[in-house]
Amino acid sequence: MNALNKSVLKWTADHHTVITTDDLARLGVTRSQRRQLVDDGLLERVLDGSYRFPGSPNDELARCVAACSRGLIVAGPTAGRLSGFRRMPRDWRVYVIAPPASNPSVEKWLRPYRTAMLDPLHITQRCDGIRLTSPPRTVVDLSRYLPNNDLLSVIDQVESEGMATAQMMWQVAADLATPGRPWARRCLRILEQRPQHGVPESHWESRVVAALVDRGIRDLEPQRRLDVPGWGPIRLDGSVARLRWGVEVDVYPTHFTEEGGSNDRERDLACDAIGWRVSRVARPALKRNFDLAIDRLVKVYEQRCREQGSVDTTR
Repeated sequence: MNALNKSVLKWTADHHTVITTDDLARLGVTRSQRRQLVDDGLLERVLDGSYRFPGSPNDELARCVAACSRGLIVAGPTAGRLSGFRRMPRDWRVYVIAPPASNPSVEKWLRPYRTAMLDPLHITQRCDGIRLTSPPRTVVDLSRYLPNNDLLSVIDQVESEGMATAQMMWQVAADLATPGRPWARRCLRILEQRPQHGVPESHWESRVVAALVDRGIRDLEPQRRLDVPGWGPIRLDGSVARLRWGVEVDVYPTHFTEEGGSNDRERDLACDAIGWRVSRVARPALKRNFDLAIDRLVKVYEQRCREQGSVDTTR
């Protein structure tokens, strides 16, 4: 009987070309046949107890399957990449959660975090054999790796895209926030400092909103819906309703075309006609000098306070 039978090929196709010794045996490959496949160069070791076809990509997914075959749970930046999170480091290491006092492998690409604190409800099982932490647990674990701005951006993305609520993330962080885990307490602080209404959608929106709130504009509301007569419903990236002031963060290429720019100007004019002033800030300006761009928005905010005769009680 051919060792690489149809069942073996089907299994490896569904598991990023990785297969374990147990699966080989279950699918009819004997120990001697497995050794022969290795000697012939048809299989090569990924981790102890797991193999792959040498001609296939030895990529992150294959390594994740191999790690999970050893009972490990994909976590941290790797789980973030697999979940589609933005702002993830591209180091191509496989971060995993391992049992306390374990030594899962000496491979340099495998980075274990040893803990017993992993609720089974915080594990997501994929059909390709990969088990990874759920979005809320991944967010909290990422506080060990990401700076504040990037972590906040990920939190906003996860809530904006419906992967988890702020309350779900807060609960996981609260459960992990023991004295030995200052990173979980940092995650709690970031969650608690966010605006209570609305969620920024892009990374730059997240940064601008956070910076304005940090500069004292506490009643700034992200993603406010506004009905504009003669135009229709719009959403402002940020707004202060009592001042009828909106902020738009232009990051998408359509804003920089002739048609897109004309559309933005017409929309802002329609807002102005009902007493709303819209201030725009573009990605090039934010990348060139972020602090200067925020300074300018704060000056517009202060000018708007004077124009509206409003006393800022939020600072």
